[in-house]
Amino acid sequence: MNTQLTVKELLEPLQTVIGVVEKKQTLPILSHVLIQLKDNLLTLTTTDMEIEIRASHPIQTQEEIAFTIYAKDLIDIIRKLPEKTIIEFIIEESKIYIKTNKNSFELNTFNHQDFPFLPKIENTDIIKVNRQQLKELIENTSFSMGNQDIRAYLNGLYFEVDQNKVTVVATDGHRLSIGEIQQLNSLSDKKTVILPRKAVLELTKILNKSEHNEVDIHLSNNYFYLVSDDTTIISRLIDGNFPNYSQVLPTDFENTIVIDRLEFLNSLQQASIFVEERTKGVKLVFKNSQLNIFSHSERGQAKTQISTKNFDKEIEIAFNIHYLISILEKLQTNEINMVVPGGENQSCMLSSPDDETYQYVVMPMRI
Repeated sequence: MNTQLTVKELLEPLQTVIGVVEKKQTLPILSHVLIQLKDNLLTLTTTDMEIEIRASHPIQTQEEIAFTIYAKDLIDIIRKLPEKTIIEFIIEESKIYIKTNKNSFELNTFNHQDFPFLPKIENTDIIKVNRQQLKELIENTSFSMGNQDIRAYLNGLYFEVDQNKVTVVATDGHRLSIGEIQQLNSLSDKKTVILPRKAVLELTKILNKSEHNEVDIHLSNNYFYLVSDDTTIISRLIDGNFPNYSQVLPTDFENTIVIDRLEFLNSLQQASIFVEERTKGVKLVFKNSQLNIFSHSERGQAKTQISTKNFDKEIEIAFNIHYLISILEKLQTNEINMVVPGGENQSCMLSSPDDETYQYVVMPMRI
């Protein structure tokens, strides 16, 4: 069984699905991509049994063929070839021979019928959202997700969907990001799911490449399913109870300080040169409508100063400097509101004035 594809036909869908494939797999076939040709459509599928991604591309062929091949090896072979290069696949029972120009390669294959798929999803709630808004929502919150935390529910993105909006929350236990957008379908009941970190990263890539204005999200008790253009992503959900994020939001707004965002960001970036690597701590001292920023390490120390508005109290507090920088890079307004706690072990909140689309919470630290 033979077939031919061009690099242009194969490379883009392969780049879309390749992120799911891990170097070390429990099942050898999970290192493969399933390639299917049917009804003038080329479809590539990869899975790690937690996430499945399918990407399709229209082609001019009446062939009906399916085979598997090592995904990483295939992309390494074709990614540097001119897009018009014709790739010939000679498919045998356990081997696939690839011929490109004067080069030839031999790779192992498996029976395509043994390729595992995630279960078919039924009884889902469907919401329709603006693609660009969803992309920005995920990008502006997901940086606060946990990474390999023993508490699995922190290693993902929490989606809370009600009748008219989608709220997304991420936290690693030390900082928290909240954002919301409108959704266009009315749900009878509130739906909450936790999407795993790896699926969040792959979803972001897909939304970045998509050209559609709107995307459909299907939510079930166990799966998250999104269709965008010619790409589908299906992911198992994290089983667990996400913490009640509203409990860490400040309730006392008496110490609300208005700060120029870029001045604050630039001062923190300068102070970060002398932050101790172990603690990553920076000290903020508010006094006489001024904010003094102090950092030190074994190499030296830094002090920067900026003006604040409408705040004359004297407060000294410390934070992880990288948490503050990452938040200020996400906010886009000229000025930001910073709600500073008046006592110990209270949270600090940063947001844009007159816009509650995004709220960022950071816990103080001792240095």
